[in-house]
Amino acid sequence: MVAKNVYEELADMLVTDPTGAPEMKTPEFMQHLRLQYTPREARLAVQVGFAGGKLDELSEKAGIEKGKLKEILHTMANKGTMWIDPGKEDPNYRAVGLAGPGISETAFWVGVKNADTVTMAKLWNKWKYLWVRYGMGKLGCPLAPVWPAWAVLPENALPSENIAELIKQNDHWSISSCPCRFGHWVDDPGHHCRHMLETCLHMGDVSRWCVEHGMAREITCDEAIEVMRKANEDGLVTTCYPNAVICNCCRDCCPFFIGINEMGLKLLQRSNFVSQINEETCSACKTCAGRCPVGAIEVDEFAVVDGELCIGCGVCVPTCKTESVRLVRRPEEQ
Repeated sequence: MVAKNVYEELADMLVTDPTGAPEMKTPEFMQHLRLQYTPREARLAVQVGFAGGKLDELSEKAGIEKGKLKEILHTMANKGTMWIDPGKEDPNYRAVGLAGPGISETAFWVGVKNADTVTMAKLWNKWKYLWVRYGMGKLGCPLAPVWPAWAVLPENALPSENIAELIKQNDHWSISSCPCRFGHWVDDPGHHCRHMLETCLHMGDVSRWCVEHGMAREITCDEAIEVMRKANEDGLVTTCYPNAVICNCCRDCCPFFIGINEMGLKLLQRSNFVSQINEETCSACKTCAGRCPVGAIEVDEFAVVDGELCIGCGVCVPTCKTESVRLVRRPEEQ
């Protein structure tokens, strides 16, 4: 039997991530790994694993002197491949997986670092389709919640349903570029997505880790909330987890919407709200239908919302010139 090389071992570990799958191990994926990890880093990522450990334990396991090992681990953290507990004297180290955050994001949060970043972005824009189909798709359930646009929430919305209120509960905030749109911009210039690029928000310890290792810039809570407002007005849908990472997703580049619209997968948990149209004031301009990321609105004499398809993101509301669209609480049967 031919022994596996270190990148094959790394790939085998990464595809055991809950959103991973063996079908992802394409030439594009393997080349991405070769660019993001040196051979020594790939070996070390496998030795550290997703469970990780303290420096003393890892030094003995890897057979590397502690000072040298710490230097390598910090270099990997700067490349987005190693988590290090931020602000701890004796931190835990663990290998970064595929997402949440993972190598599908961390390599691109600060845009172009060097020529390898450009090549990786083009590769990522290709292997993400297999990741969606075979990795995310295998789970058979939504992976992340949709958060309705906070600026258009109805008065009866609870604080726990308001992403702006949840952002305020954190103590550190930062922002970086969207890796999905970045990959699309680099891979298909001239035909790329036109939405805002700097829209990935990080909170708490994830934010500290990102800032400490140069993957994001620190911002204030008010700035984070303002980014959310602008993103929603730009037609971006807020997803993911407000205690760590918040994504503002477009239907052109986001793996969630690629899965939903191109593969029929149910990858997002819709919000507790649904769009409602005032038929009397609706001008049938079709703006709301054009902005809907899941095709839940059709327009004839006036706009009509399919409540079963609507994910309750609210991006159809801010740009309605006649103010005929609003979010209302979703009926209990839905």
